[in-house]
Amino acid sequence: MGATSVILLLGSNDAQAADIVQRAINIIANSVGDVVKLSAEYRSKAYGFTSDREFINRAVEVTTTADAYEVLRRINLIEALLGRDRDEETKVKCAKGEAYASRPIDIDIIFYGNETFSDERLTIPYHFLDEREYALRPVVEIAPERQHPALKYTPREMLNRLTKN
Repeated sequence: MGATSVILLLGSNDAQAADIVQRAINIIANSVGDVVKLSAEYRSKAYGFTSDREFINRAVEVTTTADAYEVLRRINLIEALLGRDRDEETKVKCAKGEAYASRPIDIDIIFYGNETFSDERLTIPYHFLDEREYALRPVVEIAPERQHPALKYTPREMLNRLTKN
């Protein structure tokens, strides 16, 4: 099997967000696949919860021979290595009654080749991509014409539709 092109979205609203995101990119290059493209930093307000700090988001394209579930396992390990504690996040979300919570790093699989996955462990392409400007902006920078296999729109088209409303 050849290498698959994977688009990942990284985000952090930690006080050291830019450094943590860069550290995650370095680890991805060593443990997930070859980094082919990397977006600039994009700043956005927290989505789905309240926070005093903005997020820094970056998209990265890697080529990998790992299957999607192995990529997920590796990025979850990277998140834990960089301080993400999902149990603590769950406690904070429950206490605040919010959908999400601050986190030192979040890494999502946006695209895995042209494949789709939808089960309890994995949803690819990234759910609600067409509704999330913070995700679309960095993805458009590195993969503007990559077609969403289910929606049949490109990230550029999704962003244009979203920002026209």
